[in-house]
Amino acid sequence: MKWSLCQRELRKLNTAIKEGFQSVLDYWPESPEATASMYFIGQTYKNMGEIRRAKKAYKEVIATYPKHVVAVYSINDLIAIATTQKDTKTRVDLWKTLAFDIKRSRETASICRDASKNLASFQFYSVAFDEGVKALETTWKEQSLTSQVVAHLHSPVRALCGDQKQQARGLRLADRGVAWVRQQVPSERVTDEQKAIARQHFYWIADLYQSSGRDKKFEATYAEIQKAFGTDDDLLGRLAGFYRGKGRYVDARACYSRFENRINGNSGIAETYYAEKKIEPCVLAYRRNVALDTKNPNQWHSTIAGTYRNVGQYDKAIAIYQELLKADLENTQTWLWNIATAYRDWRKDKEAIGFFRQCTNFPSNYSEMAMCHRRLKQFKEAVTLYNQIIGGAPGSAPWALLQIGYTRESAGQKEQAIKTFQQVCKRFPKKGEASRAHAHLQTKYKISVTLGGAKKDN
Repeated sequence: MKWSLCQRELRKLNTAIKEGFQSVLDYWPESPEATASMYFIGQTYKNMGEIRRAKKAYKEVIATYPKHVVAVYSINDLIAIATTQKDTKTRVDLWKTLAFDIKRSRETASICRDASKNLASFQFYSVAFDEGVKALETTWKEQSLTSQVVAHLHSPVRALCGDQKQQARGLRLADRGVAWVRQQVPSERVTDEQKAIARQHFYWIADLYQSSGRDKKFEATYAEIQKAFGTDDDLLGRLAGFYRGKGRYVDARACYSRFENRINGNSGIAETYYAEKKIEPCVLAYRRNVALDTKNPNQWHSTIAGTYRNVGQYDKAIAIYQELLKADLENTQTWLWNIATAYRDWRKDKEAIGFFRQCTNFPSNYSEMAMCHRRLKQFKEAVTLYNQIIGGAPGSAPWALLQIGYTRESAGQKEQAIKTFQQVCKRFPKKGEASRAHAHLQTKYKISVTLGGAKKDN
């Protein structure tokens, strides 16, 4: 059998079947290897594209060893074939076999579980709700079952409700799901754990309404939750997330303003203003956290600076980073780097170089300084920095040498650039930079170079 597997690897597939696996079946029919060989025959035919023979072989495996793991593998392969052939009926029948008829073991559990999920999705898309639930019941129970039912309902509900011709079916499916979930809501709501489980069921109901596009029912369900369980930050956050997804930022901010955790609430308010590109109200919300979060004021100053930076207001961002540089000496390097990169993004390369020079994260700071010099057309200074990287950071040497080639090219030093690109190919033939240098020499200069140094002018 192992010899046959080797023949498969050598792509001698017919030899593997006829002289290998079949021989095992003929001479040792009662052996465990015969069981495996029968399956490998089907699998090999499948890999060959001999689908008719593969299907015949797999069916023989299932008939001969119906309770063995090879039967499950064969069914799974037949499902793959049916999928390719768009044979929905066969695929559904086989999913049912795996979900309902196969005794599950460590080897078969995942295949049977996936079959139950696929079958459930098919049934839900067909608006056969009860059949879908039965498929999932073969794998999950109680709250886990409810979670899986809801998870597998969302996609078909969205797809059907989003199609004007299928909308009625989609709404019917969603309503059937909502009714079923309501039936699963635990009646006991004494302990915190019981209350949390019950509330989760109502969240699932709201989510199904959202997937079906019925916002008013979604909001009504949240009102029901608040009446039954009270209001907390988790509920308000979920509701605010819904409003943000709809672009209803005023409603979202109304939810965040009710947060018990005012810091999280202000953060949510700031994010909604940022989404509307209202930067100053966004910053104002973050500034409220500076006063509230007395242990982490620098975090919020940094967030404000990042907000300004993200919208191109580099002067305001840098001013805040400068203040942090004075106030937070433990993180000096962080603020120096932020100032430097902000100047770089602002295209104030001279100022950026001055701050990169104060950073200690070699070679990153040197590579940034070199690029700034290149933008300033100070090519000599850039080459000097790249050479220092080559000498001080061997791991970055291929990249730095390639950059020297590009820098020489930008400076109009054609011959020196060509020699540098050739040097990359010679010194680092197995690196990606050598491949890029090789391609560049060919496309720009029509020079062919073998990686390792030999060259040929076209």
